[in-house]
Amino acid sequence: AADVLRQVLANSGADKSATLTSAEQWAESQIITRLLSEYETIAGQANEERYCALVASTGLTAVQADSVRASQAWGPLMASFRDAESRGLNLSRALPALVQGRTLSSADDIAAMLHGRVSKWLDTAGDRPEADRIVGLFPAAGFVTNRDADQGLQDRRTLIEQNARTLVLHALQRQDPWTCSLGRPPTDPVRRKEWLGRLDTIAAYRDRWQVSGHAILGAEPRSREQLAHRQAAQHAISAALEVVPAADTSGNVREQVRGLETETR
Repeated sequence: AADVLRQVLANSGADKSATLTSAEQWAESQIITRLLSEYETIAGQANEERYCALVASTGLTAVQADSVRASQAWGPLMASFRDAESRGLNLSRALPALVQGRTLSSADDIAAMLHGRVSKWLDTAGDRPEADRIVGLFPAAGFVTNRDADQGLQDRRTLIEQNARTLVLHALQRQDPWTCSLGRPPTDPVRRKEWLGRLDTIAAYRDRWQVSGHAILGAEPRSREQLAHRQAAQHAISAALEVVPAADTSGNVREQVRGLETETR
């Protein structure tokens, strides 16, 4: 749909209607979401055979392993594998235990059941400081051996990072309420770089989940994926507030952040 929209806009001539102009602005505002979708597609294709071999080595029968790959839950399952690897967790050792820990004979969809088990394992394991996240939010793909695929992933990662920073700078220039709530850019270059990096995470979250209001993170999460992203964004808020001097932030915002952290726990 985004490709069709861009083609229409590219051939629409000099005089665009208000509807088309709004559509163009919406498409531009969703660029991180589009790039992330492309990143996940490339990552899934690049690691699919390796993940298939991993699933086949867990003790499943050949028929069961084939059913996992054919399931609609295969894509989300691969994404959870990538999340585990981005955290530095030993997926090859943990997955057999997750498969064999309880029977799968009654499962209508083995892939969906495995996805649930892997997700619970990730919740238990928690995040790690060394986790590889794109703009501190999206799990990065690892162990990609295909040079073209790896280059495609790196290109999109760079574009996501650049566009997150662009969103931050535009928001700061406009003095958007969510940026004003996080204080002013520190004068110290090192602290300013860290502060802007935290805002990159928040801006990427807002773009990915279409948050447009004054509230920093918008409404409550509606999915496990959004909840994980929100927790990372909440951490970014806390870290950003720690970087700036106390005089540059309002007390009510600090209370709001503490409330968000309490909800996460």
